[in-house]
Amino acid sequence: MIHWAVNFQIFRPMASLPRAITVASETVSKPSYHHEGRYRRREETCLFKYTLAGEGVFRDAAGEHRIPAGCGFLCEIRDPATAYYYPAAASKPWSFVYMSITGAPAFEMVRELLHRYGPVYELPREDGVVAEMLSFADYHDARPRISPAFASRLAIRLLTELAESKEQPRQDNMGNRLAARAVEIIRETLHENMNVSELAERLRVSREHLTRIFKEQTSRTPRRYMLRQKMLLACRLLKTTQLTHKEIAVRLGYDAPAHFTRTFKHILGMTPGRFRAVGTIPMG
Repeated sequence: MIHWAVNFQIFRPMASLPRAITVASETVSKPSYHHEGRYRRREETCLFKYTLAGEGVFRDAAGEHRIPAGCGFLCEIRDPATAYYYPAAASKPWSFVYMSITGAPAFEMVRELLHRYGPVYELPREDGVVAEMLSFADYHDARPRISPAFASRLAIRLLTELAESKEQPRQDNMGNRLAARAVEIIRETLHENMNVSELAERLRVSREHLTRIFKEQTSRTPRRYMLRQKMLLACRLLKTTQLTHKEIAVRLGYDAPAHFTRTFKHILGMTPGRFRAVGTIPMG
């Protein structure tokens, strides 16, 4: 079952950089879900597939690799030695999110990653590139127009975070966990009019402590991050729905549409109406 799928429209993509072309999420539960690289030789894309729940299997020349929740695999779709599938003995559905990237530089970078580190990577779900991939659920069944720079940044972010996951294991410290939980709550409550004090109360810490730790971990204050995420959601709604500016303001928890418009213009540099007409979706 496809939960959502987003295929990007990229105007004049940069040939010298890799670029993301698709982000999607699915759940499968039948052994008939089985893809072999040898049958996909014409597909000029690379794939990163990350397990959200359940478990899948990836196979390459080295053998089979289990892909449990929190892990993903990287491959060239057309590699005849590869396959990925839902295991026949599985007892739970396999839910995953994936990104397809393309371009000659993408293939070079993916091959080097596979040579150095292999196909399987462990990444956090709450933040980083996986969280950004999941944020595209708001674009369901849309073909958003994004800039060449955004498409390349997204692909490069994926590949660099995969490399970093092998070279610099994440420290499981209290600050990291607090910031990750704060990010999770913010993204779950974009439709609410929540402030930093209320966020800190949910996390059972002081506003000052939350602000200090969050800025250390993300280089942004919680308030700035909240506003940025709200405005990014507003951008997606402006480009993929027919909702009016007032309806979007209400959906994002604003009591006064004028306040929403001022905030949007301050962060995006143009009014919502101007963005709907000529804007492209910015980087996260």
